[in-house]
Amino acid sequence: MTPTDFEFTVTMPGDARLVGAVKQLAAQAAGYAQLSADAGEGLARHVERATETAIASTNVPHGPIHVRFTANPSAIDVFISSDAAASAAAPASTSSGDVSVKWSADGSRRTCHIRQPISA
Repeated sequence: MTPTDFEFTVTMPGDARLVGAVKQLAAQAAGYAQLSADAGEGLARHVERATETAIASTNVPHGPIHVRFTANPSAIDVFISSDAAASAAAPASTSSGDVSVKWSADGSRRTCHIRQPISA
């Protein structure tokens, strides 16, 4: 594991009280990858919002939320996924600065892919 090559996964119950912990993990990953303070905070905010959305749309109370962090020399990627209620539509994908936030659906599975480029 190096600053530009790592991967780890966390599975947590869909409990809004744990969103802060996921945001801190994102900030830690950003720091490890040596992102600037502004880029790291931006990434953490995107991860926080996506985690809140995933929790709000789960099909069962406290259903599992999977969060996977990966990094390579060009970017940090965060994947947040859960099983969503049938009535929950996948949120719109967005981009802000260099960060992209893409939501997708595969049956009841909703996944958010957040990508933060790493400056050379």
